[in-house]
Amino acid sequence: MPYPDLAEALQSRILADLKAERDTPRNRPSPHERRTVGALEAQVATLEEAVTKAEALGEQRRRQAETAAKRVEALEAKIATLEKAGAKAEALAEQRRREAEAAAQQVEALEAQIATLEEAGTKAEALGEQRRRQAETAAKQADDLVAELIEMTSELVEISKRMAEQAAATEKVRAEFDAYRSRPWWLQHLTG
Repeated sequence: MPYPDLAEALQSRILADLKAERDTPRNRPSPHERRTVGALEAQVATLEEAVTKAEALGEQRRRQAETAAKRVEALEAKIATLEKAGAKAEALAEQRRREAEAAAQQVEALEAQIATLEEAGTKAEALGEQRRRQAETAAKQADDLVAELIEMTSELVEISKRMAEQAAATEKVRAEFDAYRSRPWWLQHLTG
């Protein structure tokens, strides 16, 4: 009970007043007053019972207050833990947001690089096609030149054969001429 001294003080005061009324000679209770004294005693008993109930209720309220205080402490500790967890979660969310932004920037950079590479690939394909056409043209020219070279070689071989034949014929004529010259002069005129 929050005020046990007050209840005791009230109780002792009421009992003292009742005793003083009984003991005073000039106030001898009349039968009517005796009934009042009985009523007061009954009232005192009722008040004592009410005080007892109030004390029990006060004790119950004190225990409830202690329980509530403990619960408040536990809830405050839980709130502090949750606030820390919330702060960590906010920091982590901010970190994740920054990471997502960095990843988005990397994606943009990679997409730009891919576009550049695709453009370079397209240019390389066009250049490759141009080089292929040039190679085909050069191969055709080389084939034409080889054919022309073969033809010229054939002509040269034929010319060489003719020259060899002419050289052989010339040699033969020279040999004959030398043989003719080496004959005596008179034999040269006879035969020829």
